[in-house]
Amino acid sequence: MTNEFEDKHVQSDPEDVSSQPSRWLLIVLGLAGLILILALAWPALSNQITPKLDLTDASLAELENAAAADPENETLQYELAGAYYQAGRFEEAWAQFRVVEAYRSAVDTGTEIAQAEQAVQIAPSSKEAHFELGTAWARAQLLAPAEIAYQQAIALDGDYVDAHTNLGAVYYQMGRLSEALSEYDAALGVSADDADVLYNKGAAYVQQALQFVPPDESLLNQGVNEFQRALEINPNLPQAHFSLGVVYATRDQKQEAISEFQRFLEMDDGSDPEATSAARIYLTELEK
Repeated sequence: MTNEFEDKHVQSDPEDVSSQPSRWLLIVLGLAGLILILALAWPALSNQITPKLDLTDASLAELENAAAADPENETLQYELAGAYYQAGRFEEAWAQFRVVEAYRSAVDTGTEIAQAEQAVQIAPSSKEAHFELGTAWARAQLLAPAEIAYQQAIALDGDYVDAHTNLGAVYYQMGRLSEALSEYDAALGVSADDADVLYNKGAAYVQQALQFVPPDESLLNQGVNEFQRALEINPNLPQAHFSLGVVYATRDQKQEAISEFQRFLEMDDGSDPEATSAARIYLTELEK
């Protein structure tokens, strides 16, 4: 499902990164995650979590030695690349990222990442450049690098709503839901009436709720409240209707679920065939 925001593109000249970046909010992750969890895929999502090293406990030299001694350890390779990145040693960072096969493969399939890397190297003090690189990485499902870039953007501007939101979405996809919620709260602290962030926050609460058997009702209620708040601000959020339908279906509130799925299909533009199919399946089952 595509987001509802107007695209605002960075100019093609990598030296000019002062313009407003494109706002690529990963709202679809919330919807996809709800579908996955209801298909009992939570263990698969959990496996995406990458342990983090505490860089304060080891010098850069020690980290270099550890990464060299265990070249198959993606976490170590990414941690070392991130340390170079944060130190402004970009050539070393790009080379170290490419030690990881998934990263090399992503770079080889297009030019977006390489161009975004260049923009960061040219303008390391630009929050937009780091944001755009994080976005390129997130689109390629390189979540650990994306986390690093968004954190750098936030370090340059603690009130950077889009960076907080996208970092929250990265944490969401990694299964780090408490951290996702913290980032959404940071975004809402700056922009309290952002319907899309409210939707994402609701999706994170529902994900948390569905980790329990039976689902945690308090967390489900928090999710529903966020979805409803989002719709009060922007009634044209089909994903919020879908997610409300999912919650009501888990509660066996059939009429409420039917109403939400029907509303979703009325608004659906067909851009997310998986969601469209899932909504129809839900309706078929609920209307029996």
